[in-house]
Formats: sequence, structure tokens, C-alpha cells
Amino acid sequence: MSQLTIGITYYNEGPLLTQCLKSFWAGKTRPDEILIYDDASEVRPEAHIPPEIPVRIFRSEKNQGPAKGRNLLLQEAQGEWIHFHDSDDWVTPDWTEKVMAKAKDDCDLVLTEVASYQNGKTLSESVVGLVNFKNGQDLLRFGIEKFILVPSGVIRTELARKLKGYRESLWQSEDWDFYVRLLATYPRFQVIKESLVGIQIRPESRSQKKVETLTCVLQAILLLKKELPQENLKDLSEKAAWAGSQLFQLGERKLAREAFELAKSLGPTPYRQKKRFYKLLATCFGQEIAEWVSLGYRRMLPSQLRKLFQH
Repeated sequence: MSQLTIGITYYNEGPLLTQCLKSFWAGKTRPDEILIYDDASEVRPEAHIPPEIPVRIFRSEKNQGPAKGRNLLLQEAQGEWIHFHDSDDWVTPDWTEKVMAKAKDDCDLVLTEVASYQNGKTLSESVVGLVNFKNGQDLLRFGIEKFILVPSGVIRTELARKLKGYRESLWQSEDWDFYVRLLATYPRFQVIKESLVGIQIRPESRSQKKVETLTCVLQAILLLKKELPQENLKDLSEKAAWAGSQLFQLGERKLAREAFELAKSLGPTPYRQKKRFYKLLATCFGQEIAEWVSLGYRRMLPSQLRKLFQH
């Protein structure tokens, strides 16, 4: 059995796939197996695969989304460990060496920090937030609150299969749902706070479809509330409230209202990320009222003035 399988989902990324593959091949230590799922691309991947890099390609003639593709790759993987990756992202030359040094018998999951880039410029050195993760911190709660991205993890293949992979009913936010379900099994884990993965933020990226992504977060919460321990319902409530706030600010008031109701149904929302006055309004009068008041405040006071008041 191979040690490490890389499972890459591909959809018309073309030369970005070349960059991705070369990044895995650049270090002293290389993966044992690379699998590519072509999700009915018009720009076929074959022309963008360096001849020196051995891969196995699986193609669908119908666009089915990354969850379906990753599950197929999971089924085909021969490695003891699996790392899922998008074809427009890359890793540092020492990624394989560093993550596999942590992937021992007493570990089920290795997480690394992720950096984001746009047009060659750094957007964030710490997208996931692992740089602030503390020893002894509840990783499940962290995973619910944050977004552990697809390329952040190296997972024991057997564990991913026991989880039955990704939830194919989710078109977006399937990675958030997957990691929450994974962390709910309380895996033995290691955290590498260094950014060993780079993700490319592009206008056509799936993650830029904000309303679709947030709607799928809410769909995932409806499923997760039946599966997670009772003590984590307040964390799901916080996530639903956050999604509702984002939808409200995007002008999706009906969807936002549904999110607020979902948050309320899951129990008292902590509103950990909100300021004291917002918490008071939301607790006493409802989150929608708090959002309308916040909107009025932002409209009356320009951002520069709000910063002055904060100081």
C-alpha cells in the first residue's frame, strides 16, 4: 500500500494544473500517488500534465461537483493517507516532507495553515486561522467556527472512508461540512501553523459565489444538528447567525431571516464575534433588528469616523 495519495479535482483550470502538479513534485519527498478527477471539463487536463509526473485520471461526462469527485478519488486511493486538493492551488516544496513527518501511527489528521493570493499579491497568510490555535483548544468548536479548507488536511484514508467521504447533496460548503463531521469523531491530530499551501482567489472560483456558499452552509447546519453532540448546538447556532448576518449585508433579506430563525431554533446564540450593543439588541429584540440598526449606523457614519469612535 502506498503512503500518500493526492486527490485533485479539476474543472477547466488548464495551466494552473501544471503549476499545482509541479509544486507536489518540487520537494525532496514526493507523494506516492496522484489522482485527478476531471469534472466534465472542456479544457481537458491531459495537455497540462508534465510528462515526468505519473497520474491517474478519472473523467465524468457530466459536471457533478467536487464532492462527487472527491468521493470517487477516495474510493480509488491506494495510500494510507489522502490529501484532497483543488487544481488551481499549490503547496510549498517542503509540504510533503513536513506533513508526512507528522503523519504517524498515533495520528489520524494533520492540518496546515493556508495562505491566499490574488493576482500575485498576498491576501492573507493565515486563511484558516490555525496560527492562533492553542494546545488544548477544542478542535471541533474551532472547525465549526472557522472554515478548514480542502487543502489544509492530510487524512488517514480509512477514517475518511468510515465517514463516507463528502456529502454529495451539498453543491457548496461541502468542505466545511466534511471537516466538521470529521472533527466530531475526535481524531488524533497534529497542527502545523506554517502556511504550506497557497490558494488562488479568482473571480470565477466557486468560493466567490457568496450567496450560494452561505445557503449551503445553512443546508449543512440542518443536517449537522442531528449528528453533533448536544453541547455543540450553540456553536451551530453561532454559525447560522453569522451566515444570516452575511446574507443580510448582501441584500438577501429573506434568506437572512431564515438563517436567523435557524440560529434561534438551535438555542441561545453567543454572538461571540459581535460587539456588545449588537449582542444586546439581538438578544432582546432579535437579530434582524440588530442588523437593521447596524446598517443604519454604517450608513450614517463613514468607516473612517467609525474607526475614530473605536479608538
